[in-house]
Amino acid sequence: MLRNQVSKHLGVDIETIRFYENEGLISKPQRLDNGYRSYTKEIITELKFIQHCRSLGISIDEVHSLKALQNQSSDCAQAKEIVEKNLSLIDQKIKDLKNLKKQLKTLSDSCFGPSAAKDCEIVKSLTKASEGEDCACHPN
Repeated sequence: MLRNQVSKHLGVDIETIRFYENEGLISKPQRLDNGYRSYTKEIITELKFIQHCRSLGISIDEVHSLKALQNQSSDCAQAKEIVEKNLSLIDQKIKDLKNLKKQLKTLSDSCFGPSAAKDCEIVKSLTKASEGEDCACHPN
């Protein structure tokens, strides 16, 4: 399968495939007589592995590590460590998003109805914050 065909088949940008190839994440495809790259089923499987990892938020460096583990007989502690690290990152993101939601809700609740933009409590609060004062969403 040619790179543009693989791109369409997997929904992966051509430049992303090129990047994975340059990073050594996928095997080098064979070159056809016309110079085009020919991607085997094995390489497509490698790309799917990478896609799945990336969809889970796993970094490129971590994908390298996980790919290296694929054919090892050692225990899976390193793989579990990678997943656990990503779980912790997600927990932190959830905490941050909940805090952000609370701040935005507080800001939204400061607005009591239609008024001129210059009198809008949201705009006033954001302006206060830009001047170093407490605002509705970041009280001290």
